[in-house]
Amino acid sequence: MLAANLTRPGAQKVSIAVELERVVPVVNALSRKLSIPISIDTYKSEVADECLKEGACIVNDISGFRFDKDIAAVTAKHNASCVLMHIKGTPENMQKDPVYNDVVMEVLNYLRTSAKIAKEAGISQIIIDPGIGFGKTLEHNLELIRNVGVLRELGYPVLIGLSRKSFIDKIFPTPVDERIFGTISASTVAINCGADILRVHDVNENFKAVKIADKILRI
Repeated sequence: MLAANLTRPGAQKVSIAVELERVVPVVNALSRKLSIPISIDTYKSEVADECLKEGACIVNDISGFRFDKDIAAVTAKHNASCVLMHIKGTPENMQKDPVYNDVVMEVLNYLRTSAKIAKEAGISQIIIDPGIGFGKTLEHNLELIRNVGVLRELGYPVLIGLSRKSFIDKIFPTPVDERIFGTISASTVAINCGADILRVHDVNENFKAVKIADKILRI
């Protein structure tokens, strides 16, 4: 997955021109050399459109099609798939005291609406993502991981991104590049709780761990 925007807490917006300059040449080059699907991480319809023209086939939108009213139609126009994530606020302010009455149900309802937007646009493959670390405290993140199975009730595959995230550091202080064991632990628990897809940095290590967990749990 290629990220056109910086979406970590406190990240500032970048212009469409900068996003295009960053990712379009890379998508073009990769699509000529790889047969695996290419996902573009953006919430801007113009960036999605250009990247899909160059060979990307998945749009990963951290806003769940909320920040740009045209991105669902652009995704459908290219017959692309989508990953719809939940976020509370924006990357600039999402970690400033996020509050929920019921984090699981609020995320569920947000993603239900996002999926409706995608379906009405004509997108056939929809994947949902609870947005670990995107406007959530440690306890919010843990509650969502425990309840991934509830999100599956919407009828879509659930992708979860846990890799190297700060919630691991809050449980056991660990530098970012040393969070592989925390990531693998969280990944195997997420699979146990019903996650279908994991987004990770250390692919080989996580694959081996999850392969074993999946074999035990899903005979």
